[in-house]
Amino acid sequence: MIPVMTMEDIHDATETFARYGVPADRIFSEIMRARYLDYVLFLNPSNQQYGISIEDLYDNMKQTAEKLGMYEGDADTYVRVYTLALRVDPMVFAPGVSPMNDEMKALVEYGIERAEKSGKTVLFSGVESYLPYAGRLWDKLADKRLAFVVESPLWKKRLQLLFPRCRFLLPEDLAHDEVKYDYIFHGTGEGQGEERQLLPLLAEKGSMDWILPYDYFTAPGDIPDSIRNDVRRDGRLSGYFNLSMGEREYAFLRFDYGKEGVSIGNMGFAEGKCLFFEQMKMPLSAFQEADEWNYDVYAYNASPALQAILAGNILQMEHALGQEFDEVKKETLPAGRYQILEAEALTDSEILKNEEKPVVWDEPREGILLREGDLALTLHKGQFHFIPVGKGEEYVAGKGVFGLRMKGWYTPWFLKLYLDGPVGRLFLETMRSGETYTFSLSRLLRVPLPVSDRQKMEDITENAAKAVSRLAEAEQNWRRVKRESVGMMMGHSTM
Repeated sequence: MIPVMTMEDIHDATETFARYGVPADRIFSEIMRARYLDYVLFLNPSNQQYGISIEDLYDNMKQTAEKLGMYEGDADTYVRVYTLALRVDPMVFAPGVSPMNDEMKALVEYGIERAEKSGKTVLFSGVESYLPYAGRLWDKLADKRLAFVVESPLWKKRLQLLFPRCRFLLPEDLAHDEVKYDYIFHGTGEGQGEERQLLPLLAEKGSMDWILPYDYFTAPGDIPDSIRNDVRRDGRLSGYFNLSMGEREYAFLRFDYGKEGVSIGNMGFAEGKCLFFEQMKMPLSAFQEADEWNYDVYAYNASPALQAILAGNILQMEHALGQEFDEVKKETLPAGRYQILEAEALTDSEILKNEEKPVVWDEPREGILLREGDLALTLHKGQFHFIPVGKGEEYVAGKGVFGLRMKGWYTPWFLKLYLDGPVGRLFLETMRSGETYTFSLSRLLRVPLPVSDRQKMEDITENAAKAVSRLAEAEQNWRRVKRESVGMMMGHSTM
């Protein structure tokens, strides 16, 4: 059983390896060697029954020197290295492996649950997107015939040493794979076409889950077209969900044998679990006939009010928010003093002034710099907030804060009023996933925007700015009265 290691566990193991003559940059190699030797040596029934001597273990270690380098300590010390290497999580010490976010962990756990309920043959693809979980996959699915697809030949070699009981394939190997899999999980790869190779490998009554970048999956081009056509013709699609992780939007496709229809909705996360929120369900035959992969079409059709608005040509999907506004993207900001705009400082009426001093950056860093005239926005505690950055103000966006910048003469005040209004909220509600939203800027930029002339735009902007300014003043007075009243209640003078 591979343990879950805390930072203290990792520190202690690193120090112990060092005492045994294994520096930090050699730990992963010794773990690979130990796991490989453990597998090879105990294939021998005699070793399984009687064990092996220290000398035999040391001699076998030397035979792996060409592949994994030579351990320089003596036989007695190597036994300690070998034993420790079998007790740690190998991926914790793997070079170049970034920690997984909580959402990706939940997705892989969902895949494990699906695999546990399936038959014997299981394939996990796109492994580079969840490498830190390789050990957990092996632990949880040790009774399965487990196979992995990796993009990198180097990682194929490494993983074969760590988990020699599993099969490891490169994408080009899929075309020659003759195994039919009872469950397939494809991680958040960039869509290099290997998805097309997965459908033919799925057993007739098998299940499969794909997570593909939405912009890739819906883009024009031969490979995306081929994938969409394969999915439509296959006849086992049972779910099409919109998923957001970090700053990226994904299409989550679920395949199951014998389902009566296709569930369409949003996907979210809560308490380490994947949650699915169905907005509509339609017969597979109708989905196939429609051959429509724009998720928004289904989301808007699930709302009778939006159906009526779009059918009445009050709004056109072709005139989307993204035609008038750009996302304010990260850039390299020079060293200097910056005010950080935290999510909790954004309200519907103002940006609350930060009493803390500006932060000082001694060297350039990446960040989103919001300037006068940008629309700052956040999804904080399950609620959207939109407010333009005021005159002469400038902020670096904190966690969960984003920005939209004018392309032409559509103003941030117009956009705020629209998104805060009843029609804009109808579109935002299509992103709802339980108590919060499946939110990504790419999806917000696809929301239809009313057509307006310049004069109307100027009038709306002026009225909105004045009204919100009065609202902000009233809210400030209310906060002041509350503070002073509490002080009076506690016997403090307000003078």
